[in-house]
Amino acid sequence: MRSSRASPWVLVVSLLMGCAASRPSATPPAVETRPAAARPADAAAYLHTTLAHLHAQAGRLGDAVAELRKALARDDQVPGLWILLARWLSRQEAHAEAVDAANKALALDPTSVPAYFTLAELYHAQKKHADAVAALEQIIRLTPSGPEAYETLARYHAERKDYAEARVALERLLAVQPQHPRAHYLLGRLAVEREAWDEGIRFLRRAVELDPDQDAAWAALGAAYEQQKREAEAVEVYRQAVAANPDNLTLRQRLGELLIRLGRYQDAVAEYEALTEQLPSDPRVWMTLGAVQYERKAYDRAIEAFRRVLTLDPSNLRARFYLSSTYLDAGREGEALEELNQVLRADPKSIDARLQLGFLHTRAKRHEDAIRVLTEAVNLDPKRADLFLHLGMAYYRGTQYDRAVRVYEEGLGLDDKNKDLHFQLGVVFEKTGKFDRAVAQFRRVIGLDPKHAEAYNYVGYMFAERGVNLQEAEQLIRKALELEPDNGYYIDSLGWAFYQQGRYDEALRELSRAVELTRGKEDPVIYDHLGDAYLKTGNEVEALRAWEKSLELDPSNETVKQKVERVRQRREGRR
Repeated sequence: MRSSRASPWVLVVSLLMGCAASRPSATPPAVETRPAAARPADAAAYLHTTLAHLHAQAGRLGDAVAELRKALARDDQVPGLWILLARWLSRQEAHAEAVDAANKALALDPTSVPAYFTLAELYHAQKKHADAVAALEQIIRLTPSGPEAYETLARYHAERKDYAEARVALERLLAVQPQHPRAHYLLGRLAVEREAWDEGIRFLRRAVELDPDQDAAWAALGAAYEQQKREAEAVEVYRQAVAANPDNLTLRQRLGELLIRLGRYQDAVAEYEALTEQLPSDPRVWMTLGAVQYERKAYDRAIEAFRRVLTLDPSNLRARFYLSSTYLDAGREGEALEELNQVLRADPKSIDARLQLGFLHTRAKRHEDAIRVLTEAVNLDPKRADLFLHLGMAYYRGTQYDRAVRVYEEGLGLDDKNKDLHFQLGVVFEKTGKFDRAVAQFRRVIGLDPKHAEAYNYVGYMFAERGVNLQEAEQLIRKALELEPDNGYYIDSLGWAFYQQGRYDEALRELSRAVELTRGKEDPVIYDHLGDAYLKTGNEVEALRAWEKSLELDPSNETVKQKVERVRQRREGRR
């Protein structure tokens, strides 16, 4: 299955055309703009020819044609002048006259390859495919080992989506020039477009073997491996390409982008640091380097890169916004706030800056400030449902649950299929004891997104916690685990569902797994559940140890304190 991209025939035509699009329509790809033997012997004709070129260079094509006609009036026996006239007339879309001029050149010199090329392009421009092909075949008869006619012939066929004939033309070129790198490259691209991957890769590999400086072939080979999900081989190809062509920034950038997609941030940093040495004044390179360093949590390096962007481009609000995010995650909230305020001074209507400010205030438990800036964001674009999501969450975290519900419902009035709004509304309903309404919202989320693991787990855990619908609870949690098998919190939910069903050994097994999977992100609830399971399986010592860990994480939990006290008293009474 192809990824989203331009249609195959457009890509094939463009690659076969090479740089042809930048030339006048009647100029063949490998022929010089000024035809050979275009210098007349007659002095006056030569003067008119010179003036014609001066007019053409200045963009005065009509004057150029007029001077060239004067030259031909003085000396009409120079094939090159007729070829030049044909090309210029073609640019004026005087196709019939252009064809006559090209034929006059051929009448004077029947072996003129430039004349046949000009004629082929003229016919091609007029969509006279058979005539254009005939002209190219004549060139092949005159110069059977010359590559230009074969490549042009392949281009013409590709433009008509006749890829089989395009392939035949290139194979004919290989028959006379087996070591021709560009023919291998173009055949490789044609094969890739047919999704004949192995054939395409074979041709492209041969192309770079024959000519390691053929950057387009390296790029196509790497892309072919990427499309086949053979990322390791793609990385190796791009590394070889960069080694062969260290000054090709595009190839290094492709390598860096692939490494980023693979999550190999350290390797990506090395490539982008090399790019900053080659392009020290390009803010885009520094921006990407900053983003990669941010992903690595190398916040000081990310800050350095984003600051470099702002040195090069002080008005770059995107860089300033990213800089604020980096400061925030680095715990430097004061500097984050200053950067966001600078964004707002430069762009008073910035919604993104307000969202970030809302997050900053929420994290600092400045809930009223968060509500204020997020309300401003909603007022700037009251038709964006996602903004109501952020504002509702600010109300929720500020324990203003009724306001949160109203905001979420207002957002759903704009977009009733917004699963995140439904989910968060369910969270508020669960928090405020509206059990059935919460379940309805989570079921709505599952209906909108059958792969929403968190919704399955949430409903399943709610049932397990209440000790109701325990079989369905288990089914829902297992569904969540099918989607995220190593989620320790979901495994805790499964363990608790087992516990509530009296399946204590199974509960202990799953809760022990949950503890292992959440190491480094310990949750007091998981240790509380584990303690309960140990107690039910007769292991008071381990139960106490688990509850003590739960209290270490949440010293305010009176229920767990009472469990610890009861078991200790019972153990004391048995001594």
